[in-house]
Parts: sequence; structure tokens; C-alpha cells
Amino acid sequence: MAFLLIGLVLLSDLALGKIDRQSIVSKYNVKRERLIDNETTPLQVGNGNFAFNVDNTGMQTFLPFNTLSSWAWHNDTLPVNGESLSDYHGVAMITHGRNVSYDIPDPELPEISQWLISNPNRINLGRIGLRYQGATLSAFQITNEVQELDLWNGVITSTFEIAGESVTVVTQSDFESDAVAFRVESELLASGDLEVELDFPYPPIHTTKYKYEVFAGVYDFPLNHTTSIVKNCRVDEAHIYHELQETKYFVNLRWPVDNVLGLSRVEPANSTAITAHRYTLSAASKSRHRPNTIDFTAHFSPDKRTAEFPSSIRQRNSKGWNQYWNEGGFVDLTSSSNSKADELQRRIILSMYHVRVNSAAKGQSPQESGLMNNGWYGKFHMEMVVWHNAHWSTWGRQKYFDNIFPELYETFLPSSLARAKSMGWEGARWPKMTETITGVSSPGGINGLLLWQQPHLMYLAELAYQASPTRGTLKKWDTVLSASADYMASYAWKNESSGHYDLGPPSYGVTENTPPAETLNLAYEIAYWRYGLDVAREWKRRLGQSVPEKWTTVAENLAPPPQVDGLYTVYEGLNSSWWENSKLNGDPRSLIMLQGILPDTPAVDPDVALKTADKIWEVWTDDKIRGWGRPVLAINSARIGNPERAIYHLTAYDYWSFDDAGFAVRGGDGDTPPPFIPGNAGFLYAVAYMVAGWNGSKVDAPGFPKDGTWTIKHEGLLKAL
Repeated sequence: MAFLLIGLVLLSDLALGKIDRQSIVSKYNVKRERLIDNETTPLQVGNGNFAFNVDNTGMQTFLPFNTLSSWAWHNDTLPVNGESLSDYHGVAMITHGRNVSYDIPDPELPEISQWLISNPNRINLGRIGLRYQGATLSAFQITNEVQELDLWNGVITSTFEIAGESVTVVTQSDFESDAVAFRVESELLASGDLEVELDFPYPPIHTTKYKYEVFAGVYDFPLNHTTSIVKNCRVDEAHIYHELQETKYFVNLRWPVDNVLGLSRVEPANSTAITAHRYTLSAASKSRHRPNTIDFTAHFSPDKRTAEFPSSIRQRNSKGWNQYWNEGGFVDLTSSSNSKADELQRRIILSMYHVRVNSAAKGQSPQESGLMNNGWYGKFHMEMVVWHNAHWSTWGRQKYFDNIFPELYETFLPSSLARAKSMGWEGARWPKMTETITGVSSPGGINGLLLWQQPHLMYLAELAYQASPTRGTLKKWDTVLSASADYMASYAWKNESSGHYDLGPPSYGVTENTPPAETLNLAYEIAYWRYGLDVAREWKRRLGQSVPEKWTTVAENLAPPPQVDGLYTVYEGLNSSWWENSKLNGDPRSLIMLQGILPDTPAVDPDVALKTADKIWEVWTDDKIRGWGRPVLAINSARIGNPERAIYHLTAYDYWSFDDAGFAVRGGDGDTPPPFIPGNAGFLYAVAYMVAGWNGSKVDAPGFPKDGTWTIKHEGLLKAL
């Protein structure tokens, strides 16, 4: 017994020992000593619902980076060519003998189709920067720039010189509101040469030209919106009101009473200049000398309110970040001798920071470029919600997961029920590319035909139940889970010739690279359908409720995932020559996903899946892998008992880049604006999978080679499904 206890203690010290989190986190503070450009990702402060993105000045001075929030959306003006929203009903496609209208662009209604794709769109709430001697400070006027992001406290400190004079800007966000606090120190403030500048762009008219926006806003339409200073009698605050048709909000400014500031407008109202909506905030004093410090809060809100003092926000922000780093799971690789461990640790720490800033919203999933830039008009993708958010659960930060789910699905339930009914199916058909305001599935050739977002709800529900296996969890998810299962059972079509239930056509799979009119029984989607319906049936049993007969009939009679020559193939009807088809073998990740990200299911033969994974190792070469391909390959490799291959995929640094700020680079042919948040979030999910394992794994850190070069300490992680 004594020997057993000693062994347990030693195991605890290795895998679950106390970790000096602060020293590890702080080791990877981001430091920049060069001017960035618009090809560089900015540093950020934020809270998951709100983010402020900065250039070297700690503000948005010479690069008009964005200020984005989960509530800030806008609609473009409707087309004026006679097309009407009420005219759009999708496009009919023959589906097993009947016409079904799918959410794809209607060639007879091109402008309305585009309007539905791009609206509503996320807006930039405003730019806050510096003004020097009556004009916006330019990058050419800045020298000796040094900037550091203090990860442990969520603080960006920027120092630089203007005309030989030192300037320091300290930037922090608030964990409880859409507010950012600034402290600017310089003798140039006292002389009046340096001021703060606030500027408000207008959303562009969203044609396909603006599908991907690095800077969300233009200055071409100054008369399309209005801004004004709200009259106020208090000496320690001011308010700017911004109105863009139906979108209206305030910037609530607050400063200490002993450091009074003055707010003024650069241009008169109704100006047509590009500076029409520009304001200055400057040190004001009735005495001869102005102070050399500007200290203020900018709080963005749909409501006019008194913002918090900057000192309160700083205190709350640091406390919130300290709590975040100390809660939940952590992985320490710093004792490893492997030459790739340090960079892997850096990616872990910085990814943990970025998901907290970009992916911790209430009731919604992030867009792929987070709260930095707009990709797909600021909308998010329902097929990516697992990659964006599953890590919250396995990293022991369940509260962030629970802030999103199942509320996200509850929000979409009415529109998804209506969508399925209009298409002739039961239950809820979840959208693909969407937002929480309308729940509309944005028309798209792929959007309307994608399948794999439908069973995600079951996967996420199982993560929630694993973290909290209670009746309360079961009841919370039951309504949306049942609606999803009803749709999945209804969508599957009984093939009287084979006796099986088929999926599609028309359909698109994970990799979106197959001919939809011919794509029948996608291997991954078939297996995922089986998994999802099995989870739904078990959910009812846990609740002590009867299982709908249709769920069982479909689950147990689905067509098997197609095989050719003893290997899985992407969809039914292909022959072995598909392995030489560059369009398909250039991204065969759906077959990798059959074993790993997808838990065990009767639909998948593990021996066939293993052989298929080995074949993919041969054909899916490093130069072709992009996006979240590396994490899924690492997960699969760990699951099939090949940790050497797993760690290779996570540390193929020559092929999978993370920039100096720690943002994952998408790579490949994707022209979306950086960053690629599913890369960071999927990476974290893969790390937890490889360290803590999955249900059924027996050893510690099953995704890391036992070659003596890896020393892995971890605490607070949960096993994956």
C-alpha cells in the first residue's frame, strides 16, 4: 500500500503537480520593436464580446484597426433595382423526386441574394488614436517604438518618440463591458501638440468586393451617418452619439475629476470631408500649464451611461485576467529537452490569450477572424462551432462553454424549425453561415447544401454532460437536441433498393470539394449522423423517456460509410482512382475525422479507419495542409496510437505558422483576413486531447512520444470524448 501511495504521489508531481503559471505565461509576453503595417496582426485587449485592436501607439493612430463588439451590426440599404426581399425563396433542386428550395443565390435575384449574404454585417464602432499638431499622427513621425503585451494582466504598454519627445500609452480593456481604458503620458500633451483623436467610419456597401475586410469601414459616405456631442453638465465625462440608420450607439467617455479633458469636433455637422466625424480629446486646464497625462475610459454602448473611471477598469481587468490564468487547465512543457517544446509552449499560452479575447462571447460563436477583422461580413459558421468552442470544455473552463451553449441553438430554434418545415422535413435544420439577429442562413452555393453542422449539437451536448453529468444538463439540452435528431431522422431518405437510409444528394461535405449533385453518402457525414442519433437516443434513456422509433430505425439502418479496396472513400460512387484526383486528395481531412475528433461509433470500422489514415499520411503532404488540418491530424494520430506522427503535425513549424503575436496563419488558398481563430482554438483542443487523452485512453499524455525529450506537467484538463 505504501508503495502504491508513493507511486501515486510521483505521478501527481509529474502530471498534476503545482505549476508556476504566472512565470510561464509572462515568459511569452509579446514584444514588438518595429513599426507594423496592415499585413501585421494587431495586438488586442478585450473580453470575448468586445475587442480593441492597436497599432504601435497602443491605439489606432496610423492603422485604422477595428473596435468590434458582439452587438454592433448594421444593414446596408436594400437594392433599388426592383428586387424585393419577399421575392427570394431560395433555389429549387430535385431531391429524391421532389423540389426542395435551398438557401443558395438566385440568379434571377442577384442583388437580393448578395444582400442576404452580406447583411446584417458587423461594424467598426470607431477609431481612437493620436493627433499631433492638428493632424492625425503618421507612422513616419514615430521613432524608437517598443510595445509589450503583458499577458498575465492583459495590459499593452507602448512607448515611442515624436520629435524627440517620449510618449507612453497604456491600454487595457474591461472584462465586464465594452470599454477600454487609456493612459497617455508625454510632455507633448502639456504643450498642446498631442491630443487624442476619435473617428467614426461608415460601413461599406457590401458587394462581393467587401467579402473580407481588414479594416471594417470606409470614409466615402460622410452624409450617410451622423455623429454629435451630447450635451452634458458633468466635468468628468462626455458622450458622442453615432447613428447609422437603424444602428445607434454612444461612446461614453470618462476621466478623473483632477485631470479634466475637453472634447471638440474637428469638422462642423453635415461636412462632406473624410474627417466629417472626427473629434479631439485633449488636456484642458484653466491654469497656465496643461497636465502631461491624459487618462480616460471609452465605453461603447447602445445606451448613454456614465462609464467607469479608468482606474476602476484597470483594477478589474487585471483581476479578471489573473483569475482566468489561474482557473481551469494548464499545460507546462518548460522542463522538456525537445527543441520544439518552447515554441509549442508559446503557441499554447498565446492561443489561450487569444481565445479569451475573441471567442468568449455570450450566446454566440466567433467569426473566423474573431474580433479583429471581418471575414464573411462578420458572420460566423455553424459548422465551425466545435472547432471554435470545444476546447473550453476540455481545458476545464466550462463556464465559457456554458455561456455559449445551448443558448446559441435556442436562439436559432424558431428559424431552424421553420427552415426545415419549408423544405419538407421535420425538426430543426441549423443554418450554416449566419448571425444571431436574424438566424437567416446566408445564401451560398455551399452554405445551402452543407450537412456536418447538423450533428454538432449532439457532440457539444456530450461535452456538457461529461463536465456536469446531471439531470439539469439533460433537461437544458433536451429541446434543441430532440429538434436536431428529428431533422436528422427526417432528412435521411429510405433507399428501397438497398434498404438503407441515404444522405444526399445534393450535399456538400466537410471539405466542400465534391460535385454536390452527385455526392451521396459522404463517409464522415454518415458516421457523424449515426453518432448524433445514438447520442440523442441515449439522452432520452438518461431522462427516462421513450426513444422515438424513427430515430432508431434510421440510426441502425443508415448506409455504411463507403469503402473502396478496404479503405474509406469520401463519398459513394468513387473508385480507387480518387486517390490520384488532386481536387480530392488535396484535402481528405473528412476521412481523418472518422477516427479521432469523432468518438467511437458502430458506423466506423477502426481497422479500416487506421488503414485509411496511413494512406492519407502518404498523400496529404505538408504543402497541402492548411487551416485546422494540423489539429485534426494530430488528434487522429494520437487516437490511432501514433504519438510521433501526432507531435509532428503540431510542430511542423516550417509549414504551420503562428505569427509573432501567436495567431495561427490559415495558409493555403484562403484569402480571408487574419487571424484564423479556428486554428488557435483547434490547436488548443488538439493539445488537450494529446495531453489528457480521450474516453478510453489509458496512459498520460498519449499524444506525446515517450522518447525522453518531453516532460509534460498538466492540471485541470478533462478528457475529450
